[in-house]
Amino acid sequence: MRAASAVLGTLADDQDVQRRALAERHASRFSPAELDAEVGHKKLVTVLGGGGGAGFVYIGGMQRLLEAGQVPDYLVGSSIGSVMGSVMARSLPVPIEEYVAWAKTVSYRSILGPEQLRRRHGLTGVFSLRFDLFAEALFTRPDGEQMRMTDLAIPFDAVVAGVRRQSFAALPAKFRHQELAVLKLRTLPFLPIGVGPEVAARLWQAAAFIDSRVVKAIVVGGDDLTRNVNVVDAASFSSAIPGVLHHETRDPQMLPILDEVMAANDVAAIVDGGTASNVPVELAWKRIRDGRLGTRNACYLAFDCFHPQWDPRHLWLAPIAQAIQLQMVRNLPYSDHIVRFSPTLSPVNLAPSRASIDRACSWGHKRVDKAIPITSALLQPIWWDEAATADPPRRVAAASVASPMSEVLSAVAPPRNKFERWRNRYIT
Repeated sequence: MRAASAVLGTLADDQDVQRRALAERHASRFSPAELDAEVGHKKLVTVLGGGGGAGFVYIGGMQRLLEAGQVPDYLVGSSIGSVMGSVMARSLPVPIEEYVAWAKTVSYRSILGPEQLRRRHGLTGVFSLRFDLFAEALFTRPDGEQMRMTDLAIPFDAVVAGVRRQSFAALPAKFRHQELAVLKLRTLPFLPIGVGPEVAARLWQAAAFIDSRVVKAIVVGGDDLTRNVNVVDAASFSSAIPGVLHHETRDPQMLPILDEVMAANDVAAIVDGGTASNVPVELAWKRIRDGRLGTRNACYLAFDCFHPQWDPRHLWLAPIAQAIQLQMVRNLPYSDHIVRFSPTLSPVNLAPSRASIDRACSWGHKRVDKAIPITSALLQPIWWDEAATADPPRRVAAASVASPMSEVLSAVAPPRNKFERWRNRYIT
């Protein structure tokens, strides 16, 4: 450590010379003070990984970040991370306690339905994903229009995966043809929910999609083509586990946009972003490099809830988790710090009880609490002149177009009796 400190001391003079030269060379573009402000202040980029029901710990993790005053400047998410990220990015200040209350209203009946009869952009599955209906009030503007990605108060991008056309053509027929759902009676309005043999088999088959030769990552939200995609559609496609959950947009305005996205990327279907990049730190870094925030000076904090855990709730998914972790070889070098959450709820528990959500929030809060000293140090402003004093750039809060949470929560119809509670948990 002493040797390292001595070496760092010798670099100070050279760095000062380089700073002056840079400021003189670009004097017409920025002042030395502006250069110092750019170098001295980091933006917080928070990347939320996929993991199904395990991702409910992110709510507690975000609670702890907000308590520390570390509001993300940019959010990127895959799968359940895109759901959580879109919610957190919805408005400023982040009404985290109200989001916890909203999360406790989730039920299987509200987010899962019978398989759809038509396929255009998604991939067939055992269930249709109804997150867009469940979150409709949350992402509806006061004028009645659906919130677009550009309407979010915090810049947010959702990562989806596009199934390459050649790979799609080679898939078994049950992944490509909706009429098979009719033959198997999967379109009946009342379908038992559970990890039965077919769902379990499909989850294992989904591991075959975790291959860059089969899928490619597509970032939705930050470019001219996708900035006007509905938030609920971006999050839903990002969470559509191939062969298990099927999403199709219900908004006619989205059809030409999604058609163009698929044509531009030469893909035949859009599925869960976690298959292409489950903790997409590299993609977040590239978006920052390309000017997503107007600065390249950022701290990358990654949340990972889907990693091998020696727990009965997760053990049967260990091979899939191991396959997902191979992606981290590519993503890990781009993160300044990664929080691996443990314990978590089971990844297949997509509609936890109120008590389970409280436990998940507590676990997430405790895990991120250990990371706060690290993120605080990473985000500490740095100045060339120690005597100089300057306030960090003030965050300009975007005007929120989201409906008040009081209206969102009042629109939720809670179950009125034991039968409705049972039906919401076990029947689509």
